[in-house]
Amino acid sequence: MRVALISLILFSSALSGCLEVPSDSCEGDECFPLSSDELNSLLAVPNSFNVLKLSDEYEVLRIETSSVVEIQNQRVSIDWGVGKDDMKNLSSIALRYSIANSAVDTEVIEGSKITNVRLGNIWYEGRDASPEYNDPFYEIARLSSEDPDGLWPPFSFDTTKFSNIDWQITGDTLSLQQVATGTNGTHTIILELRGAPPMIMGIEIYDGEGTDFSLSIDIGDSAIIELKDNLPRTPIQFIPVNNSIINDNAIKTWSDLIPDGISEVEPLELEFHARIGSLNSSESLASMNFNDVISNTTIDDGTWWEFYWMDVDLDNLVSSGDFYNVRTNSTADVTISVFDIWANIWTDDLF
Repeated sequence: MRVALISLILFSSALSGCLEVPSDSCEGDECFPLSSDELNSLLAVPNSFNVLKLSDEYEVLRIETSSVVEIQNQRVSIDWGVGKDDMKNLSSIALRYSIANSAVDTEVIEGSKITNVRLGNIWYEGRDASPEYNDPFYEIARLSSEDPDGLWPPFSFDTTKFSNIDWQITGDTLSLQQVATGTNGTHTIILELRGAPPMIMGIEIYDGEGTDFSLSIDIGDSAIIELKDNLPRTPIQFIPVNNSIINDNAIKTWSDLIPDGISEVEPLELEFHARIGSLNSSESLASMNFNDVISNTTIDDGTWWEFYWMDVDLDNLVSSGDFYNVRTNSTADVTISVFDIWANIWTDDLF
C-alpha cells in the first residue's frame, strides 16, 4: 500500500536534494580543506546533488528540510522529514505546515502490517493487511515527474547556480567536517560537507527578508526508523458517502467506490451500519459484517435493508476501488457508517 500521506504534499521549491561530489574530482587529503575554486568546480557538475543516488548508496537515510516563505502576505513555515530504513522495509514521511495561528503536524511510518501515525504530538497505531514497501525518495520522484506542476517536497537542488561564489571555508580535521559560507549577491548560502571525498550534509539559504531554507542529511543511527507499540488504534480512513438516491419505487440507495489512499484491511474487521440519531448517541437499525459480502435483513418495523460489498480487485481484502451498495425501503433518516472492529471506533468519529 503506497503512502497515503503523500497526498498531503503541499509545497515545492527548487532548493533541495542530496549530493555526493564526484569522487574523481579529488581524493583523500586533496579534498580537505577545499579551496573556493575546488568547491566551485564540484558544484559546477550538473546533477551532482542527487537524492536518488544517495538513496541507492545508503540503506538508512533521512532528509529534513525547513522553509519559510511568504504566500499572499502570510508568513508560512513548512518542515519536511522523509526517511527510509531498507533493512526494516520502513518509510517515514513527516510534515509540519504552519500559517498564522493554524498548523498541520503529521507523520506516517509504514511498510509493515503495523503502521504508526502521528497527529501533533500524539501517536496512533494503524494497520495494513497488504503492506508494500516503497523507497519514499523514489516514490516522491515518480509522483513529481507525473505531475511536474504539482506541489512536492523540495528535493531538487541545482548546485550549478552556486558554482561561481567566493567561498569562505573552515574545517575540522578530526571529523572531516567543512563549512562553506558565501553569497551570490541576493542570498547567503552555507554548506556543510563531511568526509573524504566530501559529501554535502547540510544546506542553509537566507535572503535577509524572511525567506529561508535549510536541508540536513542523516545517515547515522538517528535515522533508523522504529515502530512504536501499545498505542491507541486508529480506524481505516473510509467514510461512506451519505448522498442517497430514491427511485420510482421509493427504494433508497447509497453506492460508491471505496476511496483511494486507504490501507487494505481484513473484511472481518469492518461492519456496515445504518445509524439513526446523532452520531454521539446513535442507534443502529441494521448492519452487516463485510465478510458476509451481501445481506438482506427485515427489521421490527417491517422495512428491509440490503448491504453489499464487492471485492473488485479480488484480493479478499477491503481496499481502494472496491464497490459498496446499501438499499432500503425505509423512510428513516439514517447515516450509513462503518464500524472498525479492530480499532473499536466508528470511522467517521474524530480521533
